[in-house]
Amino acid sequence: MQTANIMVALGGDKGTTVPKYNVTASEIAVLRAIHGADAVTDVEPVGEIERPHREEIARLTREYGRARVPDANGNDVSIVASLFPGAAARTFRTIEELEIPEEFFKAETRVKAKPAPAKPTKGKGKVKPDEDEAADDATDDVADDEKLFG
Repeated sequence: MQTANIMVALGGDKGTTVPKYNVTASEIAVLRAIHGADAVTDVEPVGEIERPHREEIARLTREYGRARVPDANGNDVSIVASLFPGAAARTFRTIEELEIPEEFFKAETRVKAKPAPAKPTKGKGKVKPDEDEAADDATDDVADDEKLFG
């Protein structure tokens, strides 16, 4: 069973987020059902654990069993029971099974800012060339046998 570190926006409120560590793929499904489909962000897969389906459902029921939703008959049932119904229910083994959009995963690298353009010199409105470039520019426009002054 795949595990991940995540951020959860409590009640879907992006201003109130908490980290959760080493959560299983099935726990991510439960948290998304409780707090909203876009409440789980910065998903960062970190490892694997071995746990039978029944044991995982029992653990999730202990942790989140008080969260209730109406079933097809209008009865309030545990959110865990609604996600994993039946005596032989199967839990999610991988995060990929959840089909979470890519933007909810943690970024692996930062985007670097582009360098700022050269600033114009005061009063002239033109970019001041480097000294090396200015020295090269003075001689490139004149032929070798041409005189510069007279």
